[in-house]
Amino acid sequence: MNEENLQENIEESKSSYLKYLKIISVFLIIAILGVGAYFTIHLEMFTVQEIAIRGSTKIGKKEILKRSGLRPGESSIFFFEYFVEQNISKNPWVKSVSVIKEFPKKILINIEEEQAYCLMVNEDGDLIYLSKEGKRLGPSNFELGLDFPVLIGEGINEPDLISEAIQLLELSTESKVLSWNQISEVHLDSIYGISLFTVDKKRIEFDTKNIVGKWRKVEKIITHAEMLGIDEKYINVSSDSMGVVNFDLPVMKTDVEEDG
Repeated sequence: MNEENLQENIEESKSSYLKYLKIISVFLIIAILGVGAYFTIHLEMFTVQEIAIRGSTKIGKKEILKRSGLRPGESSIFFFEYFVEQNISKNPWVKSVSVIKEFPKKILINIEEEQAYCLMVNEDGDLIYLSKEGKRLGPSNFELGLDFPVLIGEGINEPDLISEAIQLLELSTESKVLSWNQISEVHLDSIYGISLFTVDKKRIEFDTKNIVGKWRKVEKIITHAEMLGIDEKYINVSSDSMGVVNFDLPVMKTDVEEDG
């Protein structure tokens, strides 16, 4: 009995020793991590001293820094690039962004900005920039310029109409008879589709669908009118089978001799 009790006591002592050893090990690891974190945060070795921003021309650097949440003097270890990039990307002018840690003391933010392709009058009557992909960018200003075609009408909230209107503008960039600079407004209507107005007051109605085919028809009509020396004021190519044209014919002057 004594030998059995002695053996049990030895086993219990070993078990208690192992438990204490595990507890001490856990506390020791926590202490080491805590001390390491403290020195990492407070020592200058991993402290951000420079935040460099590249590629930003339309977005102010203060705006980018505010969205990033980064500040000089903070640790360069305890933040994740992905979340910083997500916050910066919330600005509509940001097309893409990358955040790079250049250890130990520098953070590099690379910005690729959207490009304004045209203007739009939004639901509140404000004039805003639109990208080539139809993304709403921000309010218009004199610094970026106002010399863009304007999308307007109650159909501005319909993605298909926006896409087709931008397709028309893209076709105009390659046209020799109706260029991008000649387009003043593009009206979007949920019922009647797309109507284009030029700077010299021409009105061209496209409706929707088969935009490329209808554009080619408009080019042929304008080219033919120029060959005849007449000016077209209204063109309707909403039908795939035919086009309706209203010409502004020149006034013919005749000399009439008065009798004696």
